[in-house]
Parts: sequence; structure tokens; C-alpha cells
Amino acid sequence: MLKIAHIAIVTKDIEKSKDFYIKVLGAKVVGITENERLKFVYLNTGGQVIELLQYHEIEQKEREKGTIDHIAFYVDDLEKEIKRLKKLDVEFLFDSVREVNNMKIMFFAGPDGERIELMEKL
Repeated sequence: MLKIAHIAIVTKDIEKSKDFYIKVLGAKVVGITENERLKFVYLNTGGQVIELLQYHEIEQKEREKGTIDHIAFYVDDLEKEIKRLKKLDVEFLFDSVREVNNMKIMFFAGPDGERIELMEKL
């Protein structure tokens, strides 16, 4: 059985969204990072993590705001999982595994085009 790692939500204003989850839902900030593409705010919501994302100006137009961006699952062996999924003809969204925030990651599309992320801790 897979375990949910986090649920990511694209935001228009990450500070406003962060304040909402803290004030309205009692979430706690457990991390804030940024790279050349986007800013991340990680919130603990009672054992589950919500990852708020704000894309920089250029990429913001590519995604809708306020929607769930993807569902992420931890795996023990990402390469093994990718091989298994290839046999099932899933549509991968990257050509190769990426490394982000001390994780190896790969995205694939679900049956309705939803994005699903697999994560292996480095």
C-alpha cells in the first residue's frame, strides 16, 4: 500500500494562502523553500502535509490557481516503481527522474490527467 506524502495546491498569492491555512485550519509551517521556478510553503495539518506552490510569473499562466496540483506518494525504490508503471503503460510527465529537496521524483498522469508524484528520499 502506498502512503500519501503530501497534497500540493497552486496559489496565486502564497502568503495569503499560508495565512489562511494557519489561521483557518490551524496548520503549522514546517518549511519554506524557493527555486528558479517556484516558491514552496510546507504546512503540517495534523500529520499530513499540504504543499503550497506559487509559480513565478512566467509559469503561473500554465496552471489554474486554487486547484490541487498533484498527489504525491513515497516509494522505497523509485526506479523499480517506474519499471512497474511502464509495464502498465502510464504516461510519464518527465523524460527522467529529477532531484528536488533531497528527493528523487517522477510524475505521471492519472486516468483523468491528474498529476501523481512518486518520491524517494535520498
